[in-house]
Amino acid sequence: MNTAAFATAYLIDDDSITLELMGGIIEPIGVTPLCFNSAEAFLSAYSPRPCECVISDMRMPGVSGLQLHKVLQARYPVPPPLIIVTGYAEVSAAVEAMKQGAFDFVEKPIQGHQFLEKLQAALALSRELHHQRLQLATREARIALLTPKEQEVLQEVLEGLSSKDIAAKLNLSVRTVENHRARIMEKLRVGSALELMRAFISHGR
Repeated sequence: MNTAAFATAYLIDDDSITLELMGGIIEPIGVTPLCFNSAEAFLSAYSPRPCECVISDMRMPGVSGLQLHKVLQARYPVPPPLIIVTGYAEVSAAVEAMKQGAFDFVEKPIQGHQFLEKLQAALALSRELHHQRLQLATREARIALLTPKEQEVLQEVLEGLSSKDIAAKLNLSVRTVENHRARIMEKLRVGSALELMRAFISHGR
């Protein structure tokens, strides 16, 4: 499948010429460019898509590219891949952003071939992230089916406590805890405590 098919690139820069340049590079490969002249405008319009990438200038009035990265991380459990556009003097800051989870950076003046390579890689990652997002949404919906007591028992299970320890801590009988655990497994559709732990660890809960 073509990675670019049905893909969206959010382009953010306060310079209209740069936006036009990036859009012109992207459109021929079938990616839809959506242009914004500020991070604030982007954040007001953004909603996650199955195949997407955010490309933001580092220095802008108001919210900068680095600040935007932090906002996306805080606001979305599975944030979109972010490519920072930077000048030569800002490369060290862009590298630091990558250490904190940004996908990559490109330097000005933008080189079309390199730009497209990084965009395609980010879009490929985005498809994987969308799958994680769907898994997370499914899990959260299943957790919502748990009763308050089952959620309480679940938290203790995730802490690694045995049924006996949970029973003592929550002032319940061991049989009652075992019944709660069985219903938790059924509602969350997992076959063992180990599988349950893996599901939560993989999503950072």
